[in-house]
Amino acid sequence: MSFPPSQTILLTGASGFLGRHVLWHLLRRSDSGTRVYCLLRPEAGVDISQRLHALLTPAGGPLAAGARERCHAVSGDVSEAGWFHQRTPELPLAEVDRIIHCAATVKFDAPLAEARRINVDGTRYLLQLAEELHARGRLRRVDYFSTAFVAGKAAGRVYEDRLDPTQFNNTYEQTKWEAERLVREAQQRLPITIYRPSIIVGDSKTGYTSNFRVLYWPLKVLASGLVIVVPADRQGIVDVVPIDYVVEAFEALSRSVQSIGKCYHLAAGPERQSSCGELLELAAEFFGVRDPWMIPPQVSYRLVRPLLYSVFWGKRRALLRTGELYFPYFAYRASFDTSGARADLNGAGTEAPSVKHYFRNVMQFCRDTNWGRRPPAG
Repeated sequence: MSFPPSQTILLTGASGFLGRHVLWHLLRRSDSGTRVYCLLRPEAGVDISQRLHALLTPAGGPLAAGARERCHAVSGDVSEAGWFHQRTPELPLAEVDRIIHCAATVKFDAPLAEARRINVDGTRYLLQLAEELHARGRLRRVDYFSTAFVAGKAAGRVYEDRLDPTQFNNTYEQTKWEAERLVREAQQRLPITIYRPSIIVGDSKTGYTSNFRVLYWPLKVLASGLVIVVPADRQGIVDVVPIDYVVEAFEALSRSVQSIGKCYHLAAGPERQSSCGELLELAAEFFGVRDPWMIPPQVSYRLVRPLLYSVFWGKRRALLRTGELYFPYFAYRASFDTSGARADLNGAGTEAPSVKHYFRNVMQFCRDTNWGRRPPAG
């Protein structure tokens, strides 16, 4: 059973990398009766309608005639209590029958209070709105984007239907875990589906991305040719998925009523996940640099790190601090089970590709845009 095609959707996080692609996909695939209302934080001196228009252009190319007219900007901050009770004449709450929550801070080094305000409180307030809409009998579904990295420091197989207590590498993982716990509790009362993407990179065909963080940062450093030693475990698990797979899998799963109450890993999974060794070899070959030596991160942290901090100052020390944010993922030991997603996507023609099949496209986009410093051609 599928949902009726025409919907009135409230989307949060449209200004982010994932949310922008979800929005473009909705406008491209939905029928002319579907309207999308995008909650955007107000910025001084910036018209939110113009901001939304600018967000649409680079994400997915041209849209069909009339698609932009079905997309509306709503001024508000999801992390403010009761934002939906404030005067928002541009948002017809009584007509909203679907909520898609993409808004989050993805900064690994955000202070815990800030990360909780956005990721946990923002989710809590959105669930309060969902409760009100559901009580009116209007709400059909809520789609919540979590992350596969709620697994934190866990090792071994991580399952879609579990949210186990764990330790965390950063405030992003911790607050997304706390937020998903709220969502799972509300899932007992509301029509909610949870999606857990792993590391998202650019489009598998064009390489397009607007986000050059996470995996991109260490690859950019490697591309400079100045790196000869990397604190990484060659066998460390790196689960990477392209943005087009994430949004296509999301769309296919969200069309079905049967997805309500479930949680899906939108990940490469054990069958197609990569490793630190494979990724570094692919990058070294593409950029024509030497394949770096790898030393265990714990050895690097204990012996090499103090030495580097004693001789590095200014920008080099800042670069070292930035790199440390990503060190836990250079020796990652969790593998994301995708059994549920693969079973429910069976027949949809959507499956996560292996990174080696699209890696060159992603890196070519980085080279062509100088890692986001130049606009993409065309």
